[in-house]
Amino acid sequence: MKLLLDPGALDRALSLHLSPVTIPYPPEARPAAVLVPVLLDGGPPRTLLQVRSQELRDHAGELSFPGGKPEPGDADLLATALREAHEELALPLDLVEPLGEMRSVPVITGKFLLHPFVALVRGTPPLRPSPELERLIELPLTPWIKGERPIHGTVGTWRGATFATPFFRLEGGEVLYGASAVIFHELLERIATSCGHALPPLTMVEERPWGERYLGQVK
Repeated sequence: MKLLLDPGALDRALSLHLSPVTIPYPPEARPAAVLVPVLLDGGPPRTLLQVRSQELRDHAGELSFPGGKPEPGDADLLATALREAHEELALPLDLVEPLGEMRSVPVITGKFLLHPFVALVRGTPPLRPSPELERLIELPLTPWIKGERPIHGTVGTWRGATFATPFFRLEGGEVLYGASAVIFHELLERIATSCGHALPPLTMVEERPWGERYLGQVK
């Protein structure tokens, strides 16, 4: 499979109309925004994930995209995503080109509904993770799209609905799961479809990578 990923392919990917996400969320879930950066600097196409500090109260040690809750000065949720990426990664916003929004996804606790915005990052900007982060991970896109690395899935019941959710075992031993994994999976699905390919199906397993972390909230 030959995969040519360029800004035009990303634009086509973001213009696709996909079926709604079937993951339910409570009406009291508050809006939040994340930035899904795509780096196209001549090397392998990749995105950026952050590893949250083990000292944080919520989602400690988990992998996520930069983002958070809106603040009064934010014009909209895209502005929230851009501000958070700058605060958390020191990402120079003059190198960021927003491309579009993907489907909203609830976090596993049900407290927030994430609105993911995909953006092209030009060049190779120096990044400086905030103290709330342990480190950054550059995650390549093409191995998952080509099927060189399996995309795992597990079936769970949450808030009365049963559905399959993806998760990703990374080379460093980390596991991307939850809302961030759903967002990453949609990005891969959109890119594969825009390039004329079908994303490989989930490799289903019984493992739940979050273990007992959310016992009582995920059944």
